[in-house]
Amino acid sequence: MIIVKSILLFIHVIVSALLVITILLQASKGGGLSGTFGGQSSTGFLGSRGTASALSTMTQYLAGGFLILSLVLSMMAGGSQRTESVTQKVLEQSPASQLPAVEDLDFSAPSTGESDSETEPIEE
Repeated sequence: MIIVKSILLFIHVIVSALLVITILLQASKGGGLSGTFGGQSSTGFLGSRGTASALSTMTQYLAGGFLILSLVLSMMAGGSQRTESVTQKVLEQSPASQLPAVEDLDFSAPSTGESDSETEPIEE
């Protein structure tokens, strides 16, 4: 299972890097980096419309892959953990049958958190 997670994580990193690159290559109001591949002129690689539509399509596919890989990786990571309440853990450590009855408790004495030790008065 760890091998599958590692392979998916590696693919996720590659898809993330390609997604960043394709977004940066797209033409913005200032031209961006798309001028390198003919985004500014029709004589370049794929022409002006071809580059814009190819980068747009590539961005859509990469974004979809990124989303799917993110969901799959999060489900794989979360499936191995078993959640348990804090109350359940305390009850397993000390069942209610071993606790003293409420009537036997002395609520008038201050609680120090220490057992079998006397508290000393604070001198001012």
